[in-house]
Amino acid sequence: MPAETAAGQTARELLDAGHRHLRAAAVPEARRAAIAVLGALLDRRPGELVLDGARAVHPSVHEEYARRLDRLGAGEPLAYVLGTAGFRTVELAVDRRVLIPRPETEGLVQLVLDWAGSRPSGGGRVADVGTGSGCIALALAMEGRFDRIIATDISEGALAVARRNLDMVGPLVPVELRLGDLLAPLAGEQLDVLVSNPPYVSEVEWAALDRGVRLHEPEVALVSAGGMRHIERLIVGASPLLRPGGLVAIEIDARRSGLALDLARHWGWRGAAVHCDLFGRERFLLMTKGES
Repeated sequence: MPAETAAGQTARELLDAGHRHLRAAAVPEARRAAIAVLGALLDRRPGELVLDGARAVHPSVHEEYARRLDRLGAGEPLAYVLGTAGFRTVELAVDRRVLIPRPETEGLVQLVLDWAGSRPSGGGRVADVGTGSGCIALALAMEGRFDRIIATDISEGALAVARRNLDMVGPLVPVELRLGDLLAPLAGEQLDVLVSNPPYVSEVEWAALDRGVRLHEPEVALVSAGGMRHIERLIVGASPLLRPGGLVAIEIDARRSGLALDLARHWGWRGAAVHCDLFGRERFLLMTKGES
């Protein structure tokens, strides 16, 4: 960022300079982004920054503000620049080791909560497969009636972020983190719920994604062979891990919702159904295991 952030500048002057810098770099919603960055550094809400805009900002903030704006201008997503992302009722730490939680995935959590809420005994034991930042596991732990939650991931870096979030959120429901590939860390478990937002972007689709995603978010958390390999493994392998009447809830690509549903029915999931996200897209596959 240019040396517009001189010592003694006010919050308003910093915001104006940041807005100009981000607008020149074609950053979407440039002023909102500048406000978010400065607000995070000063621990101020957007409204507070505006109302208190005439107050001088300590020079120690200027360089970090400029560095973060440069990161935004280079295409890095705002959540990584801020180091945090909101998900339902929790604020989570995020960095390039994990996906940025999406609003659509909040709908997957709601479907699991609705299912658990309809059971007199609550949700029982849950596994969140491919937990990333821990957003699903922690949201369920904070909002639901569950006995225990196991959160797995193939990435040690992702689990380090999830551990940080677990320590920050401190849910009353026990959450255990396990390292391993997909269902492997769950061998021998008997679960009531298996929930997952697995990789479901095909190789061709990955190449066409926005540069901000391709250059910054972890490919291992997004790309699956043909967009279906991870989903297929969950559909095929989940049943032995579930108690009778248990639920599998998977986020899927709307373009392959019919394929996912057909695959689920082929493998004997008679209770399989596809549900829409908040944008009306067929985004979630729910399956229940028949009572024995």
